Amino acid sequence: MKIALTNSIDIASLKQELQTAFPQYKVKNAFLNKKTINISDGMSQVVVGQHKDQMICIGNLNMLDLRIFIPFVLGIALFFITGLVFLIVMMQLKKKTYKAMETEIGAYLTKKYNL
Repeated sequence: MKIALTNSIDIASLKQELQTAFPQYKVKNAFLNKKTINISDGMSQVVVGQHKDQMICIGNLNMLDLRIFIPFVLGIALFFITGLVFLIVMMQLKKKTYKAMETEIGAYLTKKYNL
């Protein structure tokens, strides 16, 4: 949601106002952006920030919640490990084939260019 502003707002005072208006939610500044406020409740979050002459209010999934973050990281790790295992298995299965091709082509090149 975008809200039109007539003048700039102070993020620190907005944060205090949101903390008093919504005591049931955790209100904090964004990780690396002090001009943005995260309001979170478990796995849900709303990000509030100011961009030029608009205030932006966006709902999203809270990726820093451990119930989402840990399975996400484990999924990526398993995907990466599965890909590596597949690559290693295929290299071992096809090793005879590519070694035979290497020997055949190497013999041809040796015969042709070794005068």
